[in-house]
Amino acid sequence: MLAAAEAQASGFYLTEQSVGSVGRATAGQAAIAADASTVVGNPAGMTELGSAQVMAGVTVLLPKTSFRNRGSSAATPGTGGAALAYGGGSGGNPFGAEALPNAYAAMPLPLPGSDLWLGIGVAAPFGLSLDYGSDWFGRYDSIESSLSTVDVAIVAAYRVFDWLSVGGGLNVQSIDVRLTSAVPDTLAVGGPSMASDGRSVLRGDDVSLGFNAGILVEPVPGTRIGIHYRSAITHTLKGRASTSGLGGDLAAANGSADAKADIRLPDIVSVGAAQAAGERLTLLGEVQWFNWSRFGEVRVRPQGGGGELVLPQDYSDAWAIAVGGEYRVSDDLGLRAGVRYETTPTSDRFRSTGVPEGNNYSAGIGLSYRLLDGVAIDLAAFHTRAEAGNVSLSRTFFAGTPAAGTVATKGRARMHATAGGLAVTSRF
Repeated sequence: MLAAAEAQASGFYLTEQSVGSVGRATAGQAAIAADASTVVGNPAGMTELGSAQVMAGVTVLLPKTSFRNRGSSAATPGTGGAALAYGGGSGGNPFGAEALPNAYAAMPLPLPGSDLWLGIGVAAPFGLSLDYGSDWFGRYDSIESSLSTVDVAIVAAYRVFDWLSVGGGLNVQSIDVRLTSAVPDTLAVGGPSMASDGRSVLRGDDVSLGFNAGILVEPVPGTRIGIHYRSAITHTLKGRASTSGLGGDLAAANGSADAKADIRLPDIVSVGAAQAAGERLTLLGEVQWFNWSRFGEVRVRPQGGGGELVLPQDYSDAWAIAVGGEYRVSDDLGLRAGVRYETTPTSDRFRSTGVPEGNNYSAGIGLSYRLLDGVAIDLAAFHTRAEAGNVSLSRTFFAGTPAAGTVATKGRARMHATAGGLAVTSRF
């Protein structure tokens, strides 16, 4: 569960939190209540499961990004203040195959006539993992970026009326972050190079709490509407910031110190609908809002004194819309499909090489098949393609000293990803 992966969604939010949801491209996740993954989609849906369930699944992501240098340059004392191009390759594909496991359980309270359900779920709602290598042109922005989360949801649901259920609970979320980038030797004659670069590493982790709440309404038979709210979580990372590899007059900048930094993850509102269209077909829709404007900057605060390092992010709120459907071929076999469109929270002014995506388009297909009485498998495939994202960042190193120099990282990224998932559900 500690594996991180490139987000194929809003910023570094991961939509791949259940295999069934992957096959629907998340359409109707807040309303369909088809299996135990409703613990995270909308816990109020547990009252519709009929019997206790345990499910476990994994989605494997195969992302790919390609970058093109569009005139990156450095203006340093070593260049006489002139903006000169510096060396570096394209970075290749910084992503490898990543596995995102999840597990859910839901059960009614074992009391006669009880309308109370309990559930627990483990998933990775946010993630990012890439490694461009130290010889690419964007190394002064990022070489390696890793952000992984593990979220444990402990929830309950209650059927208030035949047509209304409510649910919610606690989210216990851990996060682990590591950011690595190159530090230019601004005094190197002719400009910085891979041979004279230093390296900066920021690492930290935290465990914090959040909550979620939802309702599920069935105003008429065959129609379900679900609303789910997932609270924002602010993580105060505790770890170390270190710089190494600088030589000459800049060697004094090498060293490490304990540091803290806040990561403000967004709250998310989801509104879903599931509409029966005959005995076998269900039409699905979902709209989500992400409060990404909370993620304005990452401010690293050394604990032993010294200046703060501020990494601007300038995220904006984002939206997603998904539509799809499920078709019950037989009592044993069900098919599903969906499409999703999502806006990016990143801005042209501060878009980084760590999350260089534009708006993205996704499609998913999947099936459920009952193997044995009470045991079923889910299979899903998913593809995402993002609009090209432009990166144009200017960062000053050793500001306020005679060694002050500025690196302008300019590039254009194209991104797409394919995913496949498998889950097993046991009902009892």
